[in-house]
This record gives sequence, C-alpha cells and structure tokens, in this order.
Amino acid sequence: MKKAIFAFLIVFLAVLVFASGFFIEKKFIPGKFTGRFNFLASLGGSNFEEIQSLKNENEILRAQIQKSQIFCSENNSPSVSVAVPKILSSRIFSNYPFNIKNVLTINAGSREGVKNSMTAAQGQDIFLGQVTEVFENYSTVRTIFDPDWQLAVKIGNDKINGLFKGGNEPKITLIEKPVKVGDPVFTSGPGVPLDLKIGEIGEIREGTGGVFKEAIIKVPYNINQLETVNLLISY
Repeated sequence: MKKAIFAFLIVFLAVLVFASGFFIEKKFIPGKFTGRFNFLASLGGSNFEEIQSLKNENEILRAQIQKSQIFCSENNSPSVSVAVPKILSSRIFSNYPFNIKNVLTINAGSREGVKNSMTAAQGQDIFLGQVTEVFENYSTVRTIFDPDWQLAVKIGNDKINGLFKGGNEPKITLIEKPVKVGDPVFTSGPGVPLDLKIGEIGEIREGTGGVFKEAIIKVPYNINQLETVNLLISY
C-alpha cells in the first residue's frame, strides 16, 4: 500500500513539473498541456501583469463597441464626432502603501504640454478624471473617486439621464427612468468630452426615503493596478 501511494506521488509530481514547464522550455510542451502551463505560469508576477494588461485592453475595446452601438443614429451614422483624439501617454507614480484612489500623480508636466483640465483616460474611451495641477515634470489627476465629483451622465441603450457622484464607491442618483444591472454609463455633462465610458451599473439601491433609486457603478479597472494614463490633448 505504501509503495502504491509513493508511486502515485512520484507520478503526480512528475506531471505537475512537466505541465508547469519548471525544467522544460515552453516550446517543448505539447499543445494539450498549454492550458495548464498558462494557468500555472499566470501565478508568476510578470504573467499577472500581462494578464492585467490584456484585461485592460479588452475593457477598452468593449467600451468602444458599446459607445458605437449606443451613440449611433438610425441610419448607422455616428451621432457624435469620430475624430481620434491626440493622446499623451504618461506613467503613474505609485501611491504605495497608501493606495490613494482620488488623486493620481503622473510623470508628465508642462514640459510635455500638459495643461489643467485635460481629460485623463484609459485608452481613449474610458474616463478616469481630469488634470488639476501641472508642474514642470509631473502633474496631478483628480479621479472619479473624488467625493466632490458630480457629472451628468447617460445610462444604457436608452440614454437615460442620471447624476454621477464620485467617491470610494461611485454612484448615480436622480435616475430619470428604470435602469438595470450591466447598463453602461457614459459622460454627458459639460467640462469633459461627451460619451466616454465611466463604468457599468453594478447594483441598484433604494434612495433616501425610497423616493429615488441610486445605482452603484462598477468601473472596468482597478485604480491601484493602473501603471499608465492617457491625456486627451484634443477631442
């Protein structure tokens, strides 16, 4: 019995090592093991960053598709300008260990052409916030997690009006008509570009006194894991 258990453990460890590619280069692993390899490799730091980057790219593409589907007229012509904005990409300084969400500091400033009130985005379609202070070599960005943010928004395919309020848990109040979980939320107020995606409805709650409903927004990123931000120079 002991020999059988010992033999089983040896076989199990051999398969595990082989599937993980610990001693074998990935190119020598048969195709049927690649799924296991990718799962095990994803446990490593560099692969986690790659997966996170792919998730971010997927969310950006999803935002573009939703925007195209919602903000088009009956003749399939875009109802808004489709000009591609000029973008300045910059890196985000780490907030570790404080993990501050309402303000980001980026490594681009007046020397690179950054100006106050520039829109900060993920890709060019996901709204993150606006530049509030500009220095020669760096700038600060006020994000949607700032509790003082208030902005008119459009919700879902029916473009329902609502009022966005920032904070650690961003939400929408004064919702004009019924909405549902999963509806995308887009910017609609003055001071920022129109039709940038903020997030999606993640939860619907009764408002104060049951008069108005409020919706909690689920954003398509983890603010503490972002490494870069795009500034929209023109839109």
